[in-house]
Amino acid sequence: MENAKVRSAGETFAGRGEGLPRKKKRYKRGDTVAAYLCLLPSFVLLVIFTITPLIISFVLGFFDVKEYLGNSFVGFGNYFSVLAGLQSAAFYRSLLIGLEFIAIIVPLQLVLSFLIASLISKINRRYSAVIKVCIYLPCLLSGIVVGSIFAYVYNYHGGLLNGMLNAFGLGSVDWTGEKGWAIFAVAFAAIWNGLGYNTLIMLGGLYDIPTDYYEAARLDGANWWEQTVYITIPSLKNIGLYLLVSLVVSSFQLYEIPLVIVGAGAEHSVEGPIYYLYYQFQYSDNMGEVYAASLLVAVVLTLLSSVIFRLTSSEKSMD
Repeated sequence: MENAKVRSAGETFAGRGEGLPRKKKRYKRGDTVAAYLCLLPSFVLLVIFTITPLIISFVLGFFDVKEYLGNSFVGFGNYFSVLAGLQSAAFYRSLLIGLEFIAIIVPLQLVLSFLIASLISKINRRYSAVIKVCIYLPCLLSGIVVGSIFAYVYNYHGGLLNGMLNAFGLGSVDWTGEKGWAIFAVAFAAIWNGLGYNTLIMLGGLYDIPTDYYEAARLDGANWWEQTVYITIPSLKNIGLYLLVSLVVSSFQLYEIPLVIVGAGAEHSVEGPIYYLYYQFQYSDNMGEVYAASLLVAVVLTLLSSVIFRLTSSEKSMD
């Protein structure tokens, strides 16, 4: 009798679905196929434009590639030429310039995008929509167009910036010809070009923070600074990591803007790694060295990203 009662109670309990572990939902075959079909275009593009060029660069980096003369195997000769040979000075200088761009652009981009996003988040969303559209417009311009715009702004004779200085009785400055000014001129143009995108990403992270956190902090007497340090910034950790990695990579690869604004002037002070590869591609008589250098640049970018992920950790936010 007792066993019957227990069995009856168990059946009733199971019928309610309470207290029993739920089975994992199995995806239907059609859903899996649809997911793979959605991923297929991105995978094909990744293979064509990323993986395949890396493989080609790796293979041809071991050959002396000369037009009309065929390829001859030289082993690590091209890598030695780039790292310790005739090309080493220009290669290391380009890496140093890339790091300088990172040191200037990345902190300013993160700070400015955070401040502007914080300001927009406090404004009525009806009016903030106009601000978001205006701030995003420069992101629609290519690096060539941005370089052309700022080449006019920085022009020594009749440029907008020097015109403003002359209006206040100050002398003109050779923004793109002097080594000390050129890199900051390029960095400012790059910041203007990408600030809108980074601000909107940061703004999305701010909107995702529960308002209960701030209400509880205000009840405890926390001021704006304490709320920012202990709530806002920790909650934006994952967003900040994404922006940090993307900004490091884009700043290190900066090419079109310095090419248009400065070119080979200012004592080659704005010729980063991609600019170096472009110059070598145009004038080198051994394309094998160019392939080797491009692979080494990819290795440096991978190491930079690895260091960032090593120093920071991405964790899921706790609600």
